[in-house]
Amino acid sequence: MTGRGSGAARWLWLSLLGLFLFTAGPILIALTAGLVAAMLGCQLDEGNIHACPLLGIDLGAALYFFGMFGWFTLMTIPLGGIGFLVWLAFAAVLLVRRLRRSEPA
Repeated sequence: MTGRGSGAARWLWLSLLGLFLFTAGPILIALTAGLVAAMLGCQLDEGNIHACPLLGIDLGAALYFFGMFGWFTLMTIPLGGIGFLVWLAFAAVLLVRRLRRSEPA
Protein backbone atom coordinates (compact mmCIF):
# COMPACT_ATOMS: atom_id res chain seq x y z
CA MET A 1 0.00 0.00 0.00
CA THR A 2 1.33 3.43 -0.88
CA GLY A 3 1.61 6.26 1.58
CA ARG A 4 -0.36 9.48 1.49
CA GLY A 5 2.60 11.54 0.29
CA SER A 6 3.26 9.41 -2.78
CA GLY A 7 -0.30 10.02 -4.00
CA ALA A 8 0.16 13.77 -3.74
CA ALA A 9 3.49 13.57 -5.55
CA ARG A 10 1.94 11.47 -8.31
CA TRP A 11 -0.84 14.01 -8.82
CA LEU A 12 1.70 16.79 -8.80
CA TRP A 13 3.72 15.18 -11.61
CA LEU A 14 0.58 14.31 -13.60
CA SER A 15 -0.59 17.90 -13.34
CA LEU A 16 2.81 19.08 -14.60
CA LEU A 17 2.50 16.71 -17.57
CA GLY A 18 -0.99 18.04 -18.30
CA LEU A 19 0.27 21.60 -18.07
CA PHE A 20 3.07 20.81 -20.51
CA LEU A 21 0.64 19.19 -22.97
CA PHE A 22 -1.67 22.20 -22.71
CA THR A 23 1.20 24.60 -23.32
CA ALA A 24 3.09 22.74 -26.04
CA GLY A 25 0.20 20.79 -27.58
CA PRO A 26 -0.81 23.30 -30.27
CA ILE A 27 2.71 23.73 -31.60
CA LEU A 28 3.28 19.96 -31.55
CA ILE A 29 0.08 19.49 -33.58
CA ALA A 30 1.15 22.16 -36.08
CA LEU A 31 4.63 20.66 -36.42
CA THR A 32 3.11 17.21 -36.98
CA ALA A 33 0.86 18.62 -39.71
CA GLY A 34 3.92 20.16 -41.35
CA LEU A 35 5.79 16.86 -41.11
CA VAL A 36 2.90 14.94 -42.71
CA ALA A 37 2.66 17.52 -45.49
CA ALA A 38 6.41 17.32 -46.10
CA MET A 39 6.35 13.52 -46.20
CA LEU A 40 3.52 13.61 -48.76
CA GLY A 41 5.31 16.28 -50.79
CA CYS A 42 2.55 18.85 -50.29
CA GLN A 43 2.73 22.56 -49.66
CA LEU A 44 1.44 23.73 -46.30
CA ASP A 45 1.25 27.43 -45.48
CA GLU A 46 -1.03 29.93 -43.80
CA GLY A 47 -2.21 31.59 -47.00
CA ASN A 48 -4.30 28.96 -48.73
CA ILE A 49 -5.49 25.40 -48.59
CA HIS A 50 -3.42 23.38 -51.05
CA ALA A 51 -4.36 20.00 -52.48
CA CYS A 52 -2.62 17.11 -50.75
CA PRO A 53 -3.81 13.74 -52.02
CA LEU A 54 -3.27 10.53 -50.10
CA LEU A 55 -4.82 7.34 -51.49
CA GLY A 56 -7.38 9.38 -53.40
CA ILE A 57 -8.37 11.51 -50.41
CA ASP A 58 -7.51 15.20 -50.27
CA LEU A 59 -5.93 15.98 -46.89
CA GLY A 60 -5.24 19.63 -47.73
CA ALA A 61 -8.07 21.10 -45.64
CA ALA A 62 -7.29 18.90 -42.62
CA LEU A 63 -3.58 19.71 -42.79
CA TYR A 64 -4.37 23.41 -43.10
CA PHE A 65 -6.68 23.20 -40.06
CA PHE A 66 -4.08 21.43 -37.95
CA GLY A 67 -1.32 23.68 -39.27
CA MET A 68 -3.19 26.70 -37.92
CA PHE A 69 -3.07 25.24 -34.39
CA GLY A 70 0.34 26.88 -34.00
CA TRP A 71 -1.41 30.23 -33.55
CA PHE A 72 -2.98 28.95 -30.33
CA THR A 73 0.46 29.06 -28.76
CA LEU A 74 0.07 32.83 -28.55
CA MET A 75 -2.50 32.05 -25.86
CA THR A 76 -1.27 28.76 -24.37
CA ILE A 77 2.34 29.75 -23.69
CA PRO A 78 1.50 32.74 -21.44
CA LEU A 79 -1.27 30.75 -19.72
CA GLY A 80 1.10 27.81 -19.33
CA GLY A 81 3.71 30.10 -17.78
CA ILE A 82 1.19 31.38 -15.26
CA GLY A 83 0.03 27.82 -14.64
CA PHE A 84 3.61 26.74 -14.05
CA LEU A 85 4.08 29.47 -11.45
CA VAL A 86 0.92 28.27 -9.68
CA TRP A 87 2.16 24.68 -9.94
CA LEU A 88 5.51 25.73 -8.48
CA ALA A 89 3.75 27.40 -5.53
CA PHE A 90 1.77 24.21 -4.83
CA ALA A 91 4.96 22.15 -5.06
CA ALA A 92 6.68 24.48 -2.59
CA VAL A 93 3.77 24.21 -0.16
CA LEU A 94 3.83 20.41 -0.38
CA LEU A 95 7.60 20.38 0.14
CA VAL A 96 7.36 22.63 3.20
CA ARG A 97 4.59 20.45 4.66
CA ARG A 98 6.64 17.30 4.09
CA LEU A 99 9.74 18.85 5.69
CA ARG A 100 7.74 20.00 8.71
CA ARG A 101 6.29 16.51 9.19
CA SER A 102 9.71 14.87 8.99
CA GLU A 103 11.31 17.07 11.69
CA PRO A 104 11.53 15.51 15.14
CA ALA A 105 9.14 16.97 17.70
